[in-house]
Amino acid sequence: MKLLIKKTAIFRNMNMRNKLLIIFIMIGLVPVLFFAAFFFQQSKSAFEEELGKYTLEISKQVGGRLDAFVQEMERVSNIIRFNSDVQTILYEWTEERTASSIYAERNVRSLFENIGNFREDFKGIFMVTDHGLLVYNGTGDVAKLHYNFHDDPWYQSVKEQTHFRLNKAHPQTYVKGEEVVTFSARITDNREFKTKGTLLIDFSPQTIKSMSENIQLGSSGHVWMMTADGEPILPSQTLPDWLKDEELFKKVQQESSGFIQFDYAGVQMLAGFYTSSETGWKIIGSVPFEELASGLYGIRTFIVILAIAALVVILLLATALSRMITKPLKVMEHRMAEVGKGNFETGLPVMTRDEIGRLSISFNRMITELHRMNNEVFQSQLREYQQQIQLQNSEMRALQAQINPHFLYNTLNTIACIAEVYDREEISEVSHSLSRMLQYSITGGSTATVEEELTHLLSYMSIVNVRFPMKFTLELQADPEIRRMSFMKLIFQPLVENAVNHGFPGLDQGHIRVEAKMDGDAVIFTFADDGIGIAKERLNQIRAELRQKEGEGGTASDHIGLRNVYYRLNMLYGDRFSMTIWSKPGEGTRIVIRLEGGAADVTDIDRR
Repeated sequence: MKLLIKKTAIFRNMNMRNKLLIIFIMIGLVPVLFFAAFFFQQSKSAFEEELGKYTLEISKQVGGRLDAFVQEMERVSNIIRFNSDVQTILYEWTEERTASSIYAERNVRSLFENIGNFREDFKGIFMVTDHGLLVYNGTGDVAKLHYNFHDDPWYQSVKEQTHFRLNKAHPQTYVKGEEVVTFSARITDNREFKTKGTLLIDFSPQTIKSMSENIQLGSSGHVWMMTADGEPILPSQTLPDWLKDEELFKKVQQESSGFIQFDYAGVQMLAGFYTSSETGWKIIGSVPFEELASGLYGIRTFIVILAIAALVVILLLATALSRMITKPLKVMEHRMAEVGKGNFETGLPVMTRDEIGRLSISFNRMITELHRMNNEVFQSQLREYQQQIQLQNSEMRALQAQINPHFLYNTLNTIACIAEVYDREEISEVSHSLSRMLQYSITGGSTATVEEELTHLLSYMSIVNVRFPMKFTLELQADPEIRRMSFMKLIFQPLVENAVNHGFPGLDQGHIRVEAKMDGDAVIFTFADDGIGIAKERLNQIRAELRQKEGEGGTASDHIGLRNVYYRLNMLYGDRFSMTIWSKPGEGTRIVIRLEGGAADVTDIDRR
């Protein structure tokens, strides 16, 4: 009693924040624990039900494969049973073979051979008449022509059946004695409506075995097949030991499908079983429950984590509420410190009309006024900065306007005339070529004909040959119809300049080939040189930089012209355009530009 009074006194003397914390934890703990236990039990039951359905579904899957196989064999057997030659053999049978019966036997063997070629697992197709005649086609082994099938017990049971039947594995005693599984069907003479023979289709036991080999049932689970009498289908397979339990065996035998959970030899097992609708065989899949129940332990862990998280949330809520109720002034102090740091987005919610509420209103007004004044100062500084930027841009445009391309063009013509007067052919040639290049670049729009591009390229090469006499040779190949096509300006010269600047360091001579040809409705431009080529790492880097968007930067400063060409073509032609770069050290470089749909349909609205 004294201890209880002492604990009560301790609780009463706690501050309000700690009291609320304890109360909220006690209120939240009981329902959380109850919910966790209830949810785990419900999840466990549902999980066990789903695992049972899973094992049943595995058995149904194998059974479906078996039924599909039997249905396929039924279709094959019907092709044989209703064949006209097969009917002739049954109807016209005599001790002395006639020409028509011999001809029919040959056709039937051919039919058997054609059917056998469709499956590798066939071990033979046999037609046995009730008179003892054997017509067969095997897999290379010769059947015993005088073998008496009627003495075999399994064949006697086949003759007693009036419908299709899939028999369990047995020795193929009428050939070499290896194990086979036989699909059997009685053959009726459609003229006399009498059963006069039996069709046997033998195939490898592996066909049945493979139906369950690829089935994953845990790490040690297995799938078995047994007859309606409880015998294994294949001699290589033994039924599980737990089927020796009479109660379990009886449950599996009596029900067509389902699943059971049981303990065997100290291990909790889960088994699903299914009865094949075509054969009556039982397909049974069993696995230790532990191998499939890993998800259940995950659910348990999840529930524990969820309960802990709920308690943490309760603790946080209790802390927040106690702080809200008992320490509003502490919150105001904290907000004032935030304002001192320049955070004007903070504020105090006005929840009451007491002194704290009125003080909060005054505090919020002060923050609003400070925020307004701060924004005015910022906007004033921003306007001043924008004016400086505009002034700098105006100065830059004024400097750029001082460079007059037409003045430079006229000056080059003047230099060319002076060079001709003083018989300086090199200066005259360079001046004329540079003048033509400048005139080409500043006149017209963004497109020109391929012929004009080639002429511009020749002007450039004229200047290069003056600078490097006898070093470079230029080969141009372009069909007349391509020369008349419209194409983007200033494409050929940058690509050739790229080859001149980077393709021949240390070489005495270089050959550059420019080719334009049609490929269907596409135009292909090829720029090839026999220079030093590009290393693989550098080539991959260039390709990667071409795939970057314009303005993203890159490290290929020595290939700015190539990037500029790529971006301009891609901007104008879009998906119709593609560029391929091939190069190998010592073998040169080749750049191929492909334009789907040709270039003639591209019009330049700016071209004069």
